[in-house]
Amino acid sequence: MLNLNNAAVSEAPTQTRTLIPNGTVCRAIIVVKMGDTEIPEFGNGMWFKKSANTSAKWMELEFTVVGGEYDKRKFWHRLFVDGDKKLSSGISQAKEIGLSTLRSIIESANNINPSDMSEDAMQRRNISGVNDLSGMEICAKVGIEKGTNGYEDKNKLIAAVTPNQKDFVPSGQAPMAQAPAAQPQQAAQSTSGVEPSWAKR
Repeated sequence: MLNLNNAAVSEAPTQTRTLIPNGTVCRAIIVVKMGDTEIPEFGNGMWFKKSANTSAKWMELEFTVVGGEYDKRKFWHRLFVDGDKKLSSGISQAKEIGLSTLRSIIESANNINPSDMSEDAMQRRNISGVNDLSGMEICAKVGIEKGTNGYEDKNKLIAAVTPNQKDFVPSGQAPMAQAPAAQPQQAAQSTSGVEPSWAKR
């Protein structure tokens, strides 16, 4: 018998935790969350989830802030790698966007300028699979995702900031920079719980 009489009484939180301000730039460590679907092209392991109604497939990334005012705070990103909408090349728009995002993450983590096409830079952009992302530390720009269906707003990844950008924060530093509130969000970095339009037919 499991006796719970002496367990602490659970109490509802008295206030909502303040979100990381939209546009904040920080260093953050990645964890790839487990899914239920394997896509061999992206390495071994069930790191992806899939829609029951469309071709959409994605993986869930969790980020933990390193240093600064928001140290140990978390934010998230849903990275799509497949969807119904196809480009003229035949691949899905979701995959093109997802691969671009993955490249930015790798370049941010490895301090690679996107324009650097040297043999060394090209080699360092390669990974054995998406599980290699776990443990990587990147420079990230954080946004706010509006909650739906009763869920509260939460922080999300807007973009992985690469070394060629003026707000790039090198490893070992933790300054925070807040962008203007009116800064537009990029559809390519959408993390909404609802599939974005380009992941649907």
